Amino acid sequence: MTAPDMEFTSNQIKALRAETPGAANRLHFDNCGAALMPEPVLKALRDHISLEEKVGGYVAHEQQFAAHEKVYSSLAALLGGKASNYALTSSAVDAWNKAFYSVALTPGDNIVTAFNEYCSNYVAFLQQARRRGAEVRVARAGEDGELDVAHLEGLIDDKTKLIAVAQVPSSSGQVNPVAEVGRIARGRGVLYLLDACQAVGQMQVNVNDIGCDILTGTSRKFMRGPRGVGFMYITDEARRALEPAMLSNQAAAWVDAERYDLRDDARVFEDWERNVGSQLAFGAAIDYLLEIGPVRVFNRTQALAATLRSVLYKALGVTGTCPPNARAAIVTFNKAGMKAPDVKAALEAKGIGVQVASVMHTRLDLEARNVETTVRVSPHYYNTEDEIERFIGAVSAL
Repeated sequence: MTAPDMEFTSNQIKALRAETPGAANRLHFDNCGAALMPEPVLKALRDHISLEEKVGGYVAHEQQFAAHEKVYSSLAALLGGKASNYALTSSAVDAWNKAFYSVALTPGDNIVTAFNEYCSNYVAFLQQARRRGAEVRVARAGEDGELDVAHLEGLIDDKTKLIAVAQVPSSSGQVNPVAEVGRIARGRGVLYLLDACQAVGQMQVNVNDIGCDILTGTSRKFMRGPRGVGFMYITDEARRALEPAMLSNQAAAWVDAERYDLRDDARVFEDWERNVGSQLAFGAAIDYLLEIGPVRVFNRTQALAATLRSVLYKALGVTGTCPPNARAAIVTFNKAGMKAPDVKAALEAKGIGVQVASVMHTRLDLEARNVETTVRVSPHYYNTEDEIERFIGAVSAL
């Protein structure tokens, strides 16, 4: 196998893998589910738990105040915007829900989304449509399988309250043209909510270039942080236009018996109670990526994905289930004579981690392509060409 241009030396990859304890005894190709954490992230998590052991959670948070504040500026350094545009939440879904349910919908309003939208987001659309009398409008796939941007724009009218799409769906390596959607949203004056959960950490994501009003993401996937942490980016203009669906003592100050004052930053969407250790570890994950160099991380990740997709789709008994133009580091396939969960279980027995995507995850897309379940493989920059060869051999031998 010819190695792609990775922008890392072999010694640098060895060093990165040495800092990833889980890589020693496992071939981990489930990075779009939960990537392996590197030592600096694990250290941040352990150190804070140790501090909580000594002084309790409240005092530990007080003593880590400066480090915790830095997480917001690290997010801004990676994704654009200002530190005050970011909020930390318990998950990407939590962040997305707090934004979405704050959009005031009335009878006759509509939401414009894409055919490959994530299940959690779509069921929220359906619930609010039933509650508020709104309409969900779905932009179709074009003949090339890509999001038909012209169709999306044609769905927008003066009753469109929100455009909400995912940058990368959870069940394929497709990449939606989110900057084009951003130009449409700005031109039509419509609020734009971007789910970047599967994109952040594997490819370039910049809120200024995309032009979204709100972006949500997670710690645990390609960012290599722990579970239980999500984040929201929101512009000052969008934040001031929205009334948060719920308030807490983090979001508002109770200034007298009959009045409260909202915060004047994105943390109006936060909760006071939080997992400080995991949020600090997420900050360590962001700083780790920034130190390594995001551009070369993204280039290597995408090159590995392209190599894996190309070779895997030629393997014995394999049928690729990604759309033709898929290019993200999520590669999906099925194996002749086997169900996807059985493929996952057989590979897990060999110390190879993959995941299963179901029609329930992105129903409108997978159902139209007659895919009930599919094996989901997601390499990252710390994976190697040798691991790809081992993986292909294991799949072929099933």
